Amino acid sequence: MSRISLSDLYLSSLGAIFTVAFISYYVQYPALSSQSSGIEPCQRTFRQTFPRLYENAIDSGYFDVDSFVELINLVGIVLSTIIASGIAQHGSIFIAISAIYRLLYTLGGSFYTFQWDILLLETGYLTALCFAPWQSIRLHQHFVGAGPWPLRFLLFKLMFMSGVVKIQAECPTWQNLTALEYHFATQCLPGPLAWHAHQLHPILLRLGVAATFVIEIPAAFLLIFPMTTARKAGAWLQILLQVLIIVTGNYNFFNLLTVALCFVCMMGEDRNKVPNLRQRELVACMLFLAWSCSQMFQVYHEQQSIQSERRIMGLRLTLSKQDCNLIIEKTVPVCVVFVLTITVFHGIQCVGKESSFRRRLTSLIHALVCTFCVIATAVPLYGLAPSLKQPVLLEKTLRVIPHSNFLTSSGYGLFRRMTGVGRMAKQNNGESFGWAGLPPSVVARPEIILEALLEDTHGSDSNRTSTTEEGGVWHELNFRWKPGNITTWPKQVAPHQPRFDWRMWFAALGSYHYNPWLLSFVDKILNACPVVVDLLDEPAILSGDKRILKVRANTYHYDFTRLNTEWARGIPGATILQDQRLWQRPKQVWSRKFAQQYLPPIEKNNPSLQQFLHFNGFESPLCVDPKDRCAALSSSSKVACQIAVLARRWNRPCLMSGLVFALCLMYVLLRSPLLHSRFSTVRKTKTD
Repeated sequence: MSRISLSDLYLSSLGAIFTVAFISYYVQYPALSSQSSGIEPCQRTFRQTFPRLYENAIDSGYFDVDSFVELINLVGIVLSTIIASGIAQHGSIFIAISAIYRLLYTLGGSFYTFQWDILLLETGYLTALCFAPWQSIRLHQHFVGAGPWPLRFLLFKLMFMSGVVKIQAECPTWQNLTALEYHFATQCLPGPLAWHAHQLHPILLRLGVAATFVIEIPAAFLLIFPMTTARKAGAWLQILLQVLIIVTGNYNFFNLLTVALCFVCMMGEDRNKVPNLRQRELVACMLFLAWSCSQMFQVYHEQQSIQSERRIMGLRLTLSKQDCNLIIEKTVPVCVVFVLTITVFHGIQCVGKESSFRRRLTSLIHALVCTFCVIATAVPLYGLAPSLKQPVLLEKTLRVIPHSNFLTSSGYGLFRRMTGVGRMAKQNNGESFGWAGLPPSVVARPEIILEALLEDTHGSDSNRTSTTEEGGVWHELNFRWKPGNITTWPKQVAPHQPRFDWRMWFAALGSYHYNPWLLSFVDKILNACPVVVDLLDEPAILSGDKRILKVRANTYHYDFTRLNTEWARGIPGATILQDQRLWQRPKQVWSRKFAQQYLPPIEKNNPSLQQFLHFNGFESPLCVDPKDRCAALSSSSKVACQIAVLARRWNRPCLMSGLVFALCLMYVLLRSPLLHSRFSTVRKTKTD
């Protein structure tokens, strides 16, 4: 792939990712954040966070809140699609879509508190300021100079912080390299291949955890090496990790965004003048990673049981929290100074190459902006270790960043601790019956199961029955994406992210007192609000054939069913499937056990519920039909509202996301250098 195609591919990929993010927001906004019917209305947040914009757009009477948010969302979709298609990729367009998404991110409330939203914003701003063209609407040639380095440093920060926080958290699953024995079953929304990955041998899973540490910590340094070959090696390792995450889980656009940042690391000039230089650099990278593995891990042999003399090979992490802090203290300042130096060097080099004063001034400004962006990106790294002191320049930058509503620089710590870890039981004689001398990996994924007492207008009963109350039947409410029915196979939904299903996973880790939005959801479905009921996978309730009278919630502990293997039989409480093969899809996917009551039965207009919602600031109108909302607006707001209602008729996020990526793929293929060379050859032949 040529250098020009890598630059173009990155900008188009980022535009496509923004398009998916905007579409995902758009189709979920009415149920989650709209003022007329949303679970967590955004008007108060809008007024407090952006008072001047609220005064000019809303208080002036030009728009109502919902029409304004939906309209700027549509503008974001159009602008990001223009970038993805390659029609225009000007830096001002990236500034615009990043600012729009920042506004939507803030108005999204608790449903938009994820690290990948911050990562998308940070990437968007760095791309706009440092990488995207400003003197033309498109990038006509391979980008040279300081522009790529802030983005490379961002990817380094993301991966390095994600690796070291796992060690600093002192989570037993990461220390024992058993995290993957829980991860596939306990992640928020497992993917279609998660069940199969969960059945792999413990040795393979622990090697996978070790490989994750190697890719996220030592291999992250390759991303900021000055040699292109080293950066390509580091980028391909990161892409490998992201692909493995994509095929087993649903993490919306996060993995695709990480892959797009890897394209920037691959850019650069290959020095082919020196014989065998590329091979020597690859060997040096391999030796560096091999040395890192020898310092991070230790191989041991453990007797499996007292009755058996068989010894099993195991692998353990030798890095402690203190060792990790020491590595951070020694490497972070060096990396920051190095990236700053190389950014300034490339910036000065570009200034010296320009002939006219105007172009020299432009290159100088660009070099200064890139230097500032590297400094801003580095700020969170100095919070990793308590004894790591920030330079004066970083302290001044730290004072500026938090006061901006749009600019952002954040730290990252993905999968810091593994959730859903059950009790590690032992036998009566005290012998651990896990694999390789470690306690068994007991999975206890907490999951909230909502149940409703329904009034059946046609007199038919559902088979999903748990108990009866007042002559009615409690029915388990299914969601489209989150685990519930033990026979339902996990679905592929990424790059779309169903925000409510994700928040349900977090709510199961605590109580409803800390999740008032869940009580707001219950209030909405008790009052049959259509856009909120549509979050459920219950066609009969949405169509009005059944009406919800009461709602309650229980917490269950979930785990994937297991194949009949030696290591699975040693896990207490595991559901073993007989005569089941790894490549076959089982009839029962999950096993579950009742844990506790999460929410007592609540009926419509419950006084305690209304008092709780009022105390937590949920005071919006209960539910307003979009058509009725449009009819009550002024002429200018009515036009925006009708456009939003018309555009929302096509509300299948997966189909829309698939269409966007299909168009982008066609665009990349049509603009590939190979195809262009063939077309030029054909044209030349016809001319001759």
